[in-house]
Amino acid sequence: MIMTFNFNLTKTPTECVNKDDIREQIDLIDQQIIRLFAQRFQYVKEIVKFKKDAESVVAQDRKNHVIQQRGEWAEANGLDNETFQQIYRLLVDHNISKEMEILNCKQLKP
Repeated sequence: MIMTFNFNLTKTPTECVNKDDIREQIDLIDQQIIRLFAQRFQYVKEIVKFKKDAESVVAQDRKNHVIQQRGEWAEANGLDNETFQQIYRLLVDHNISKEMEILNCKQLKP
């Protein structure tokens, strides 16, 4: 199932008449993707409140599940499973490092 979203796009792909039109729409989509990643990261920072140690931050089973599932979601939308697993592996690893920083700061406070 391919889902489409209208993030204030001014044209559909078939309405674009040149490269600049297409690039403008891609830029609008990418801005929304970045905003969604920023919103996602707010939740990542908050989840540390419920984690007590490095093992709970890494949560290897959850990490594996998320990466696999996002690849499957990508594939269900006509995208490459492995590419999106790599993207989410990078994202999750980055978020884990940020969570560890937050956890370490939290543990230092009395």
